This record gives sequence, C-alpha cells and structure tokens, in this order.
Amino acid sequence: MLKGSTRTLLVLILMAAIVGCNKGPTQDQLFEKAKKAQEESNFPAAISAYQEIVKRFPKSPQAAQCQFMVGYLYANHLKDLNLAKDAYQTFLRNYPEDALVKDAQWELDHLGKDVNEIDELNKILAKDSSSVKSDTAG
Repeated sequence: MLKGSTRTLLVLILMAAIVGCNKGPTQDQLFEKAKKAQEESNFPAAISAYQEIVKRFPKSPQAAQCQFMVGYLYANHLKDLNLAKDAYQTFLRNYPEDALVKDAQWELDHLGKDVNEIDELNKILAKDSSSVKSDTAG
C-alpha cells in the first residue's frame, strides 16, 4: 500500500503527464495559422498546419477540408503533382462522404493539365462568352 504523500505525488505526476500531452495549439489556432500562411504565399507552412489538424483532429469537421487543401496547395501552388495526388487520394479514402469528394476527384482527374486542355472548362467558357455577346448585342 502506498503512503498518503507517495500516493498524492503519484497522482500529481499522472495529472501533469496527462495535461502535458494536450499541449500545443488548438485546432482553431492551427487553422488560423494555415490560412495566414496561405495568404502570405507560405505554402509549405500552410500545408504543415493543415496536416497537423488532420493528424491531431482527424474526426473534426475541418479535417476533411484541411486534407483537401493539402492536395490543392501541392497541385496549384507548389506544382508537386505526386504529393498532390497522394493528398487527394488520402482525402477520398478517409472522407468518402464529404461534400468536397467531387472536387477532389475532379482535381485528380485533371492534375497537371493546363486550363486550356480541360474540355469542360472550355465548354463553360464558350457558353459564358456567347451569352455575354448576346447580352451586349441588344
């Protein structure tokens, strides 16, 4: 049996260990850090913060968006198509019910393509320009 003071010391050590494990920025702080880094075009820092959210808070509502953003930043800003592909595939595997699934699949299907090479966009742009012409002709 432990003496009272030894038991108290053990409880204090356990409490300190538990509290110590929860140290670090909150999810909201990490998200703000990621957005700020992205706004400053510091894409590696943004990716790092988004990845930390996914790692530490995988079940949170923001985790899926953060995983998507990792792929987006790799593809569209850092031009690392392999890491983008991995990030989008991870997104699809881990968040198959998320609202961004179609967007992630579209990004995967068009990775590395120039905007002018994407037929769907060219059709939309052609429709938009013809409707603008007809609107201004009258």
